[in-house]
Amino acid sequence: MSTDDSSETAEETPGIDEVYCRNCGEIIDAQAEICPECGVRQRSPDTGAGNDAGIAAVASLLIPGAGQIYLGHLGRGLGFIVGSFVAGLLSIFLVGIPLLLGIWVYAIYDAYHLAEDPERGA
Repeated sequence: MSTDDSSETAEETPGIDEVYCRNCGEIIDAQAEICPECGVRQRSPDTGAGNDAGIAAVASLLIPGAGQIYLGHLGRGLGFIVGSFVAGLLSIFLVGIPLLLGIWVYAIYDAYHLAEDPERGA
């Protein structure tokens, strides 16, 4: 009896047009939108436009909510802008200064992490 099963036990590496599924680890086609093994949707390929975490964070550093708008989340970005405006008005009474700083820091954090994981914003 010969054992030609050595290929089954050896670790497989993905080919040039293959990647590992981000959920189950199976080797799948690089263009696959959904893993045929586990059914989990794969991340969309990086287009390089409108999803850079650094640019989103800097945009929100300059204007709270601008990073979210850059990433295509208009409603979320406008929410940060309106919240910052209201907190700015409240800063006249000194109560809004910590609120404004909190909104601003969270807008930067949110824009960065939204760019890193676009499914988070859905």
